Amino acid sequence: MLGFVISLLGSSLKNTVQVYFLPMAESFGQQRGTFALATTAFAITYAIAAPLTGALADRLGPGRVLLIGTVSAGIAFLLCAVVPSFAVFVAVYGILAAFAYTMLSYVPLGVLVDRLFSEKRKGFFYALLTNGTAAGFILLVPLWTWLDGRTSWNSVFIGLGVLLLGVITPLTALRFRGEVKPPASASTTGERPSIASALKTSTFAGLAGAFFACGATMAFIDVHLIPFMGDMHVHTDISATSVILLGLFEIVGSLIAGRLCDRGLIKNVLISGYLIRAASMFLISLSTSVVAVIVFGCLFGLSYLVTVVATSMWVLKSFPVEVKGAVMGFIWTAHQIGAALSSQFGAHTRDSTGSYLLEIVVTGGLAVLSVVLIARMPDPNRKLVTT
Repeated sequence: MLGFVISLLGSSLKNTVQVYFLPMAESFGQQRGTFALATTAFAITYAIAAPLTGALADRLGPGRVLLIGTVSAGIAFLLCAVVPSFAVFVAVYGILAAFAYTMLSYVPLGVLVDRLFSEKRKGFFYALLTNGTAAGFILLVPLWTWLDGRTSWNSVFIGLGVLLLGVITPLTALRFRGEVKPPASASTTGERPSIASALKTSTFAGLAGAFFACGATMAFIDVHLIPFMGDMHVHTDISATSVILLGLFEIVGSLIAGRLCDRGLIKNVLISGYLIRAASMFLISLSTSVVAVIVFGCLFGLSYLVTVVATSMWVLKSFPVEVKGAVMGFIWTAHQIGAALSSQFGAHTRDSTGSYLLEIVVTGGLAVLSVVLIARMPDPNRKLVTT
């Protein structure tokens, strides 16, 4: 339960900025393209922090990493609320908050699940823990939307900082006093498996290449979806409903994906996830009618964590225990490079053309390429990748 709550509050490091993107930009006197530097810096830092976090989770244990993350997130929220200039905000949000988010999300939770659960249960429980992101869409995004206009974004950030430092950090410290130990190594050579050799495998290259597209499409949701809906004059009730449905279907899709991955269907699940993702992007590029917006939320939500769960289970299935966290982190590096480029590309495309259409079409095309890439890879159930 605590892991889910940590995931939920960790998601607020992103969804607050998603909702308050325009008010925050205006408060610093910046255009969208310039303010997007903060979200781009966040994505770039995540790209750097993910493998470091994974390596720390491998060595120190995922519980200690989660604890450091709650402290960092609380401090980041408080500092972001009071910084005197946009440049300082970019530094705090783009670096400290990004490191905190990395330590509260998919990589350490993946290592935690790998150490706590059996092979036939990892997918389902990983989906369950990481559904804090989905709950963020369902619970937090509507809350931030309701608070917009009733209180400042600064006040929301201060409240979150106090909650994390005053409540979540002590609970996390109590829960993980005894760290979860890793299982025995799969290596038979007596030598510690090498991260460098793991990164040279075709398995890593294929998963990372496809996950680049996952990051690019997710950036559209995390950064540009609400502004896009506003540009297209979608009523706030409809856009809020679409986001809520996105979160609901994210939960459904991830739990189904977790169960299917536990049954050995990892490759099929991952291909299906990218196909659905591509279909949702092309749909919203063609129409922003009420029906299209609602269906988009359902389709994208269905795919949102499917790609994350299946990719993570592929890694846990394929690599030695000593490097699983680090490999997962480097795959998230590819994801965040895609997110950073998409975040900035979308903002500048909107500023220069007045439309997000090119961003939507390009990221949808990347999802199609991911389907092709994954389809050509050998099934992960065939063998363990040796390093």
